[in-house]
This record gives sequence, C-alpha cells and structure tokens, in this order.
Amino acid sequence: MLLGAQICFGSLPVAGRIALAHLPADAIVITRMTAGTIGFYVWARASGPIRIAPRDWPMIVFCALLGVVGNQLLFMHGLVRSTATNAAVLGSTIPVFTAIFALAFGRETLRGARVAGIGVAMCGAVVLALARGDGPSLGSEHLIGNLMILGNSACYGLYLVVVRPLALRYSPIVLIAALFLVGTILVAPMGVIAWHDAPPLGTDDYESLAFLILVPTWGAYSLTQLALRHAESSLVASWIYLQPVVTATGAMIFLGERPGVATAIAAAFIFSGVWLSTRTKPSRDGARDVSETAART
Repeated sequence: MLLGAQICFGSLPVAGRIALAHLPADAIVITRMTAGTIGFYVWARASGPIRIAPRDWPMIVFCALLGVVGNQLLFMHGLVRSTATNAAVLGSTIPVFTAIFALAFGRETLRGARVAGIGVAMCGAVVLALARGDGPSLGSEHLIGNLMILGNSACYGLYLVVVRPLALRYSPIVLIAALFLVGTILVAPMGVIAWHDAPPLGTDDYESLAFLILVPTWGAYSLTQLALRHAESSLVASWIYLQPVVTATGAMIFLGERPGVATAIAAAFIFSGVWLSTRTKPSRDGARDVSETAART
C-alpha cells in the first residue's frame, strides 16, 4: 500500500506536465478538487455520519486555503514554469518547512540537529531553485516556477502545523472531505474562467484528467489512509523519499527530462537535511502530534 501510494503521488508532476501542455493550470486544479470532494465525501459518508461543529468551520477554511488551495495552485502554476523532476525534489522540503513552523509556534524545542538539517535542506533548495540546465540563472522562468513550488511546500508545511487541533477531533477522511469541499468553493471562480478559456478537449486531454483524478488524487490518498491502519505514522512519512525517484524515472521516460549535476547535488542536500531535521524524537507531545498529523494527512 505504501509503495502504491508513493507511485501515485510521484506520478503527479509527470502527469501534470503532460496535461499542462494543453490545459490551463486552474482548470486542472478545479477538476481535481471537485472530483476529490465527491470521492472523499462518498468515502466519509460510507464510514458514518459527518458532523462538524460550527465553531470549527473558520479554521477549516483557513486550513483549506493553506493545504488545498495555496498548495495545489502554487504547485500546478510552478510546474508550468519548472520541470517535473524539480517539482518532486523541491516538494521533499515539506517536512523541513513543517519543522520550521513547528519551532516558530513553540510546538517543538530548538535542537542542534534540527537547525542543521533545516539549513542543509534550504541550501539544497537554493541550489536547485537557481539551477537552469548546467548553471544558475536568476532571470530564468525556472526560478519563478521553483519558487512557486517552494511556496507550495511552505503552505503545506504551515498547514500541517495549524491543522493539528482539527486532526485530533475528526477522522482523517472526514477532514479531507471538508477541506476539499471548501477548497473547491474557493477555487471555483478561477476554475470556471479557466475552463471557459480552455481549448476544445481531445481524447488525450480526457485521459490525462481521468488519470489525475484516479491516480494522484483518489488512489494516493486512499492507499495512504489504508496503509495507516497497518503501519506507524513515522514509517508512512519516511516513504516520501521514494516520490522523487518515481517522478525522475517517469520524467525521463515520458518527458525526456535528464536531471543534471545541480539536481543531484540539490537532492543530496535536501534529503540529508530532511533526514537530519526529522530524525530526532520530539520531546514534547505537541511536536509528536505534529509529525503524526503530517503522516495522517
């Protein structure tokens, strides 16, 4: 289940790049959100009645802005301007941003290894963000795209910290269904405009959209939730390292991308930094809950 989940998640940058060749980013985002809302609502409803306290809706809206709207919009618009391989490697900084915000909010204590890991990972992110081909380019379109993808990671990292109170009160699938519902409503205006301006769809476009719904949306989330019934949260979270491998392989086969030296160096820095910043066992219950929430969501 964990292997299948990482393959599903890792396919998103590749399938997204293929779909973006003919479809606007906002159209893809609203389609995934709408399909996700329907699928997750049906799943949550089949598991029992859905009850959300009115007092929690403002926080759900805020979390949806971070974890669904900002996350998906920045990722897809960044993917337009960058590469699938860059998106996968930079997306691996999510645990680092989670640690940064957990420290800022006092959920975790300041530790040398954690600070060192954050610094190492950020060095790798800077190397990759500035890389274009065989060298850096501050004016390149890749820089804008890479910064958007880093922004996506920051949004999701902050989301993982602030969503903790909700994650402790609601089941993961109910929370995901609520977040996707709010996200769909918020993105709907941009999505309608994007679809209005989109070119006529061909068979390949329908196939790309169907894949994006079935595999990196329904399949990825479903397999992750099912795996959590049989594995510890820390084990589930550790499998994120497979995603860049899956994406890089798919990008070479389907997109003709060839990771350069800068990508390899950046990946080594980022993976090492993520390992350093997450390897120490949190000493406070709040920090432990943040890491478990990250794996659950």
